[in-house]
Amino acid sequence: MKIFFKNFLFLHVMIVSLLFSPHIRAESERGEWEKWFIKSNKAVSEWFDGAAEGLDLFLAGRKLTNRPNESFLRIENSTHSMEGQEITNSTGLIVNPRLPNLEEFWHLKFSTYDEQEERRSAKNDYLRQTQRRKNYGASVGMFRKLGNIRTAFQPRIELQDPLKVSHSLTFESVADSRTFWVNPKIEFYASPEKGVGIFQALNFNFILSKVYALTLINQGDYEDRQHLYTVTNGLSLGQILTEQSTLSYNILFTTTNRPSYMLESYNISVSCSQLIYKRVLDFQIIPNVDFAYTNQFNGVAGLTVVFNLHF
Repeated sequence: MKIFFKNFLFLHVMIVSLLFSPHIRAESERGEWEKWFIKSNKAVSEWFDGAAEGLDLFLAGRKLTNRPNESFLRIENSTHSMEGQEITNSTGLIVNPRLPNLEEFWHLKFSTYDEQEERRSAKNDYLRQTQRRKNYGASVGMFRKLGNIRTAFQPRIELQDPLKVSHSLTFESVADSRTFWVNPKIEFYASPEKGVGIFQALNFNFILSKVYALTLINQGDYEDRQHLYTVTNGLSLGQILTEQSTLSYNILFTTTNRPSYMLESYNISVSCSQLIYKRVLDFQIIPNVDFAYTNQFNGVAGLTVVFNLHF
């Protein structure tokens, strides 16, 4: 498996090199390919924006705002590999038709997975070790600001047989200064599979310099049906390399209350993010080592590679 893991990493490095290294492709050929790629992306984006704007005016009945239409479509392809396990690959899609006139009342979104459920895990923000669970559906978001507190109510219809409905009510705020900010958040949710639950987060972000920033991660998620409380604490040190590339060094500790309150795992990872074309294409490479209770805290190496295509 170690040899296969090395070959897998080598393969992705080769793919990135073949696509984007000027030392391998002639400058003229690379330039033509880039022009075609950007032109095609722009054409799809303009068509999607036009369709969203037409739908917006049709549903709203009239023009209510001059805010620009910020519709987007994102395709995410992710590959995951861990020692002793098969390599998995999955593709996710988010269709976010921003309707500025209609959004005076509510916000519509389609996706192949539940975004709200994804955000309840810090590992999904800093490190994804498994492929996303397919969950096709549409959500309707209603957002209001109560003083300094942002509120959001987002029911979601899961396109299954029979149809299932989940709900999310979120309260979030940000208290900031010149060198740090605090981000408290609480979410009440209900889903057909997990029942009701409460998610809490209290993250601290410190700006250390123009290059480095430190995040203290504190999150908890309680599921009533299973009487399961999962807590994630950790540190993430971000580093800006260039305007298009960043690194983050992360360590996350996960504890649960079953069978008793205990350390379930901890993970050390380095995330390399590269912006290839602004608002068009970017990728992440995240090598990591996981130490889990189920594996007697022996280190298991893993690798995650993610490509995002934006329209």
